[in-house]
Amino acid sequence: MPYRELGLARLALWTIFFVNGAILSSWAPRIPEVKDSLGLTDAELGIALLGIAGGSVPALILTAKLLQRLRDTPICVVSAIVFSAALPLIPLTGDLARLTAVLFVLGAASGALDVAMNTAGISLQAVSERPVLSGLHGGYSLGVLTGVGGGTIATYMGVTVFAHFMVMAAVLVLMTLLSAPVLLRFAPRTQHPSVEMEKSERRGRRLPVLVAVLAVSCLLVEGLVTDWSALLITRDLGAGPAQGALALTAFSLAMFVSRSCGDAMLLRFSEKRIVMASALLLPVAVLIGMLVHTPLAMSVSVAVIGLLVGPLFPVAISRAGRSDPSRAASMAAKVSVIGYIAHLAGPPFIGLAAEAVSLPVTFTLVIVLATLGIGVAARERRAGSPERTGR
Repeated sequence: MPYRELGLARLALWTIFFVNGAILSSWAPRIPEVKDSLGLTDAELGIALLGIAGGSVPALILTAKLLQRLRDTPICVVSAIVFSAALPLIPLTGDLARLTAVLFVLGAASGALDVAMNTAGISLQAVSERPVLSGLHGGYSLGVLTGVGGGTIATYMGVTVFAHFMVMAAVLVLMTLLSAPVLLRFAPRTQHPSVEMEKSERRGRRLPVLVAVLAVSCLLVEGLVTDWSALLITRDLGAGPAQGALALTAFSLAMFVSRSCGDAMLLRFSEKRIVMASALLLPVAVLIGMLVHTPLAMSVSVAVIGLLVGPLFPVAISRAGRSDPSRAASMAAKVSVIGYIAHLAGPPFIGLAAEAVSLPVTFTLVIVLATLGIGVAARERRAGSPERTGR
């Protein structure tokens, strides 16, 4: 494929990753307003939020099966449009049941988009013969920053939830429609398994254990920092709410930077070196923050954690796709499901542990345990290609 067409396909797919990151992150800052407007209790809000998981997990699995027959790029476009267009429905819901139903739709569209865009990324990386997945996930991280920032500004300016979501939906749908012709024309097609291969491999290949360990470990760290770092800095270290929010913003920005630079790093260093460096430096970062025990030190530690953990999930996706190229969609779905469960289930268990001991101790132990998993996963070699891209 010509270099220009590859560049256009990469930019269009990067836009889809951005759209995916911007949608639910736009909803997050407005949750308190929606909760109050519907008069929901904390327990009822929790039930509604489970709608996202309830829609996402089945969609991840179903989309993986559909991608054995269909192209990934049309699914990217359709699911991105549905995902974006459903956002303004949230403030129009009048009760718990309808809010849960809308969030279920958002979750399903998110799950379908996750698998389709990662499968398309795996195909594009294979054709490009160079790393691209980390940069694509950088688009997702920038989308998250944009969604959270836009939601915060809209809340501060007193913009209604409906007006905010309508503007976001219009912009994101337009971005998707502008990217669609390029994706449908230039993006490489998914390679589907032949009938003979399906018959001889009915059970399919399982996701390699070390890939699953890497995905669970890095997303557990992401979930830990996202859900608990602000509370750690404000309550346990005595900072104000603004500094807690700033630390979380610094983490998200660090994730974006490290993912955007991840492809260049993979051209210079091997995956094994990058993963092992993260495993060695993550506990150092958190221990320094805890020992210095000031809000500033912990905020810097959180930012460093973002730099270190950012490239790891794209590496897990890449390894999953290489483990069985003919079933890249299925492997991407398995990584997404396992990682999503870790990201969703990890923080509540962390809360229970923090209640039993303390949040600083729990925070440190989770980082240390996760880095053990990352260190073990660093041993995995690339399937079908040399381990090192650069020297």
